[in-house]
Amino acid sequence: MHQETINGTWRLQLPDGFVRISDEELAGMSRAGGDAFRWGARDAEKHAVLLALWKEYNGLLARMADLKAIVRKNEQQTARAHAEYGYRLIEFCGMDAGEEKAEGFRFSYEREGITQVCSNLLIKEGMTVYAFMYIGRAEHAEADRESFTKIMESLEYC
Repeated sequence: MHQETINGTWRLQLPDGFVRISDEELAGMSRAGGDAFRWGARDAEKHAVLLALWKEYNGLLARMADLKAIVRKNEQQTARAHAEYGYRLIEFCGMDAGEEKAEGFRFSYEREGITQVCSNLLIKEGMTVYAFMYIGRAEHAEADRESFTKIMESLEYC
């Protein structure tokens, strides 16, 4: 396990095997229909990727926005963006991420003939919404879910 800091705001523990993705490589990765990834780590052996992005909202919207409503809108945008890849919603979910409440959803899609499963959890901190995504192959979905849960449970505010 080793510690990483995201946006000077969050610290989390990554399992052995995960290596930080360079800013240059992140810039080359695209997120269909959304904001660019700002942080990432990869376990090449397990074919798993952990990505994070964040977006600041204006004061009034940030105060009024309900996290579950943001998650529902994010899921709709994700479904549209991944429709050509066989998007399938698995479930909506929530968990305690450190001392924060995270809400999100899991879905699957297919790229280059390989089914991927993505867990997408959002956390609202002040005027910023953070999205943490864990993507892995379908055959490792349960092990990846356990790994992502441990990572998110280690989350702490800096």
